[in-house]
Amino acid sequence: MRLRYALMRFMAGRYGNDTLNTVLLVIYLVIWMAGVLVGGRVGLLLNSLSLGAVLWAFYRSLSRDIPRRQAENAAWLRFWSRIRDVRRYRYRRCPRCRAQLRLPVKRGRRTVTCGRCRHEFKAFFW
Repeated sequence: MRLRYALMRFMAGRYGNDTLNTVLLVIYLVIWMAGVLVGGRVGLLLNSLSLGAVLWAFYRSLSRDIPRRQAENAAWLRFWSRIRDVRRYRYRRCPRCRAQLRLPVKRGRRTVTCGRCRHEFKAFFW
């Protein structure tokens, strides 16, 4: 019971776990298993890379700089959502106001209206 409270006091004010940490730990496991299976110098290199991934995940978990860790996680989620939605959406920028638009995929040439400045421009989707 004492250890539990000591751990709770230690973790108070720390960032903890999020999506990016989970991804880093999965990357660690995959690279570590590849290093074990390959062996030799390449395996040693892969194990070193996996150690870097797990150390980064632990650093993020124990960090007290919560706004920076939240910004890193938000950047990861933006990046991942673009990859996840590549079949359903295309991303284009408005030539006038440079706003990023997420447009549903309909193949061919289309006229697009920017939601921010109402500028109409032509876009081609393949």
